[in-house]
Amino acid sequence: MSAESRSKIPAKSKLPGEELVLPGTAIGGEVGTFYASFTLWNGQMQRSRAFNGLADTGATFPQGPGSILEDMGIERSETVRFRMADGSSTDLWLGHALLEIEGSVRSVDVIFGPEGSSVLLGALALEAFGLAADVSHRRLVPADVLQ
Repeated sequence: MSAESRSKIPAKSKLPGEELVLPGTAIGGEVGTFYASFTLWNGQMQRSRAFNGLADTGATFPQGPGSILEDMGIERSETVRFRMADGSSTDLWLGHALLEIEGSVRSVDVIFGPEGSSVLLGALALEAFGLAADVSHRRLVPADVLQ
């Protein structure tokens, strides 16, 4: 995140002995879900779409309906087998996109979800930005990025 963007997210000070908050994790609950604003761009940053998607630390990758991602010019690159929340497995396409949160942009893999599927911001996207999900306050917060 840029310094300007980071200043919009309140800093979390640590007390001696306080546990680390790792990127992509939830604080204030085991698995966190709430809505967060972000923008997806195609790889050339020519087309974008703003979303208010579910920030879901139980999901691995960001996801959008496949037809929307295709309309944006995001190309399918490979299929991956996923375990769904109901326990079933399915093969879904992944593609490469650029994700923007509060002015910072990172490269991410994104799932081409079925029509009508939820727009998700998964744990790997949060990790890429060094963010955690503060479930109690329904917001994204800076996390402790480890080297």
